[in-house]
Amino acid sequence: MAKSIAKADALQRDLKERLELRGFSVSESRDAQGWKKLTLNSNEASIKIVAEDMVSKDVFGNDNVAFAPHYLEFSSRDDAMDSGKVAKILIEVYKMGVSKSHIKRDATDLAAAEAAAPSESLEFDLQWRTKGI
Repeated sequence: MAKSIAKADALQRDLKERLELRGFSVSESRDAQGWKKLTLNSNEASIKIVAEDMVSKDVFGNDNVAFAPHYLEFSSRDDAMDSGKVAKILIEVYKMGVSKSHIKRDATDLAAAEAAAPSESLEFDLQWRTKGI
């Protein structure tokens, strides 16, 4: 079964508009799996919204992604993102209803932050589960 990226793309479009209104310069690209990635202020931070894995596999043993909920991967350079910028971003993110955020950081390199394991995982709503809405 092919995964649907339509909801993630719609959330990203909305988030891009919201962040541009808050004064960020936002560019779009796609990662190797096809998920859209937003890059803020030409290499200060990146945001990717991905569908949650449904835990169970499909009948062929392949990973199965749900249409909802989605989680957010926020990667940033510590030398570029202060607490005010991060707060502006997370305010807009949590208005959209993502289930959780994976925060990834590096001192000076955004690519290293994106490749790193999450330093923090924040659950927006502890009652939101991986299957269904």
